[in-house]
Amino acid sequence: MQSNIRIGTRKSKLALVQTETVKQKIEELFPEIQVELVTFSTKGDEQLDRSLTSFGGKGVFTKELEEALLSGEIDLAVHSAKDMPMEFPEGLHIGAVLPRAAVEDVIVTREGTPLAELAPGSVVGTSSLRRELQIRRRNPLVKIKMLRGNVQTRLRKLSEGQYDAIVLAAAGLKRLGLDQDSSFHYEYLAPEQCLPAAGQAILAVESREGHLTEILEKLNDPCAAVMLSAERAFLTEIDGSCNAPAAALSRLDGDFLRMDAMFASDGIHMKKVSGEGVTGLDTGKAAELGTALAKKIRMGKVWLVGAGPGNKDLITQKCLSCVRAADVIVYDSLATDSLLNEARPEAELIYAGKRSSHHHLKQEETNALLIRLAKEGKNVVRLKGGDPFIFGRGGEEAEELLAAEVPFEIVCGVSSCYSAPAYAGIPVTHRDHASSFHVITGHEGSHKTSNVLDYATLAREEGTLIFLMGLKNLPNIVKNLIENGKDGGTPAAVIQEGTTARQKVAVGTIETIVEDAKEAGIQTPAITLVGDVASLRERIDWFGKMPLSGKRVLLTATPKMAQEQAEVLEAEGAETVSFSLIYTQPLLSEEIARAVEHLSDYSWLVFTSSNGVDIFFDYLLECGKDLRSLAGIKIAVIGEGTKRALAARGLQADFVPGSFSSKALAKEWIPTLAKTDRVLLLRAEEASQELNLALEAAGISYTADALYCTAVDTRKEEELRRLLQDVDYVTLCSASAARAFASMTQGLEYHAQVVCIGPVTEKAARAEGIPVGQSAVVYDAAGIRDVLLYEVR
Repeated sequence: MQSNIRIGTRKSKLALVQTETVKQKIEELFPEIQVELVTFSTKGDEQLDRSLTSFGGKGVFTKELEEALLSGEIDLAVHSAKDMPMEFPEGLHIGAVLPRAAVEDVIVTREGTPLAELAPGSVVGTSSLRRELQIRRRNPLVKIKMLRGNVQTRLRKLSEGQYDAIVLAAAGLKRLGLDQDSSFHYEYLAPEQCLPAAGQAILAVESREGHLTEILEKLNDPCAAVMLSAERAFLTEIDGSCNAPAAALSRLDGDFLRMDAMFASDGIHMKKVSGEGVTGLDTGKAAELGTALAKKIRMGKVWLVGAGPGNKDLITQKCLSCVRAADVIVYDSLATDSLLNEARPEAELIYAGKRSSHHHLKQEETNALLIRLAKEGKNVVRLKGGDPFIFGRGGEEAEELLAAEVPFEIVCGVSSCYSAPAYAGIPVTHRDHASSFHVITGHEGSHKTSNVLDYATLAREEGTLIFLMGLKNLPNIVKNLIENGKDGGTPAAVIQEGTTARQKVAVGTIETIVEDAKEAGIQTPAITLVGDVASLRERIDWFGKMPLSGKRVLLTATPKMAQEQAEVLEAEGAETVSFSLIYTQPLLSEEIARAVEHLSDYSWLVFTSSNGVDIFFDYLLECGKDLRSLAGIKIAVIGEGTKRALAARGLQADFVPGSFSSKALAKEWIPTLAKTDRVLLLRAEEASQELNLALEAAGISYTADALYCTAVDTRKEEELRRLLQDVDYVTLCSASAARAFASMTQGLEYHAQVVCIGPVTEKAARAEGIPVGQSAVVYDAAGIRDVLLYEVR
């Protein structure tokens, strides 16, 4: 057995006291061994004016000691377990831990005012985000100020009035004998008030693997080892560090290990979980408990979201925000297709709907999918048409999530039961016709008998009867109502895909409505309305009176360009489906950084798209520059959209060609340049070489830098192939979009007419085998609008 042991420690008084505790314990167990303390100054001790996370986290307290361990300069190193990093250098490990001391955090004040009663604006010192978040829950009006330094330094700053209160660990105070200092008042926060850091109040002895094992085994406290194993496993699974906004405390009671844990994954909201298991002194089983709680705390959330009746203008703000934040969107065929364009590029899109009586996923499969995705830590939006709790099976999905302990939220949507009639010019209530309305499923579950609905009661109701999803069952609905006393002359209406461009309406009486619907070519999805209010349709009918009403247009351009087109086309009554098949990805390379740094070298900047404008000016701000950096530089742009984007940044274009193309810019602009001009071309990676060649031919010095590239959104292929059967027109606004469209629709027959923004795009589309119906004369959104107006004139 080794007769001399060198233990490394930091120089702070607390570190020395803690290491002395280990030294005394070894000497007590092994009187024949001589123990020497070796002190080190660590990076964490030296940089006291910065937060730990700004220069490496709490691992900065251990690096120097670990290097000494690996070199053999010392045999052991003593640390507060809560300050230890989650990964050790190869060859090192925790060889032993000592019994746990007091675990509480302590609020230290001069006056004795409890934390909850500190006056608004009181300054509380801590460098721990974990402590800060929990302190703010007890007193949201205090101010948190960073506090670094050893315990004595922190207390001195408190006594000098730099802080109104500070937070310290009870274990450190007690080890230093400062917990009874009458100069201060101590408020011990129970774990229920402020859960401590993982490993808090445990001393850990780090060693080389396989070294001094006999000594370390006797030094080790099995109970503390079990608790620390569970708590560190929790941190490991959440991919956190010892400085993460996380807390964990386990307690061993006989063979039962109970554990509470908290984690603020967003750095703002603390989430708490608890659990227990039979572990005894088995550190492996303890680690399993910590891992299980970490998976539970990292569990995602499911939002059951109503997407409305199909008109994208009837989507709620809450729905939109959920879709934009989701990791996964599980959608059905009744959800507004344009919503998928709001998803993040990295979000997963999963179709789980029903079309033509064929389920893509069975309901139980959808339930299981939502649960699995959430347990993988993903935030999931279950996107459903209408409102999730109105015949949308949202209640069933909520019950399944509840049983699986998956957190969920309901986001209501506009229901077709009242919006579709409204768009058909039929109010569901009216002072002269109906004082109530009743919503009934027209398609009951297969487990129910055929006569579950009380048609006798329904037939007597004076209010409006609204049957959802009942087109196939319409003959039976009419028959039962008449047989139970409903007047056959009662007005009725059937509305297909209300609020959308595909809206069709058939109006008659309940005696004639079945034939009326057939003659009108009504198809599912449709709702049936029975009541006197249906007679108001002829007078109030308002929807679909504009030139492009009834036309559905699929927009495949980048999200920004699709939005511009949507605004122009919708102003003429078209229903647009923004379904970008391509999107831009910034390419902020060293070349761009160099160009931005030396902007004064150029006399002209050239932007060929609004995307380039936005990316460039955002990057300019990130670099700490502003519009003054462009002083004396002229700007040329292609297209009105690019010109508007530049104006939105506070700048007017110096040159815009009469025709919106690179060819036109080369022809009209380059002859105006002087040989001394220097040009910076800022555009897409895949841009044509037309401008480059023209500048070279004119002898003009230029630099061409790619600001962004165009990526294909392959997630949308399956939905695109379905959508094409339900649209009248498809717009293509770039060669990239044409290629993406061709690759996703290969071998598919469709009747939608393809409209291109100009001849360059048309040429690319035809090269891909796409049958182009027409191209715009003016190469912008208005030009596409004019093509459609020409088609429907």
